[in-house]
Amino acid sequence: MPTDRFSSAFPSYCRRTIKAQLPGVRAQQKMAPAPDHRPDLDNLDGMNTRASAVLILFSLEDPHSILYTVRNEQLLHHGGQISFPGGRQEPDETPRETACRETAEEVGVHPHQYEITGCLSPIFVPPSQFIIHPWIAFCGERPAVSIQTTEVSEAFWVTMDDLLDQEKIKTRKLSYRQKTLTYPYWDVHRVPLWGATAMITSEIVTLYHDFLKEVSGPENH
Repeated sequence: MPTDRFSSAFPSYCRRTIKAQLPGVRAQQKMAPAPDHRPDLDNLDGMNTRASAVLILFSLEDPHSILYTVRNEQLLHHGGQISFPGGRQEPDETPRETACRETAEEVGVHPHQYEITGCLSPIFVPPSQFIIHPWIAFCGERPAVSIQTTEVSEAFWVTMDDLLDQEKIKTRKLSYRQKTLTYPYWDVHRVPLWGATAMITSEIVTLYHDFLKEVSGPENH
């Protein structure tokens, strides 16, 4: 696990990479259902897409970890699934404001408790027609959470050690619109961490992995 001197460096690495070039589809594709027939973000003309935003809250407390939620099973879209705090963008909001508002509402964590570094690669989710804008934010100690039970049934942290562990990645075959798809997922909870949340997570894991390679030096590659 990284030592303390790496903790402050990772947010800087993310900020630098966001300004330069994110891994994007290359990273997301690792956890995408196969075959993946989703259209590119540049080819969504004529589709009734909707904007949404999530907040990836990354704790620099040892061990480094990310906050996830389990959505209330009664919700219309993705009920009972693992997600990040977030939701639909309101007309008068920016995606960043949406991510912050939804995080405060769903898990009781407010903007003064974290620092937003930037937005990772957007992702299109066909079942709900949402284009998700994932904002990554860093905090020191893991803040206490207070869930809004109408939206969220549980909030929990997953360590980066678990997300880097290839043995935690498994697959499951499921039918979607009369087609059989293979879904990769992280086996880190009783609910599989898959779908759009896994694809967003995959970009974070790629950033983290590349960062560790950079700071470890070429002699350890």
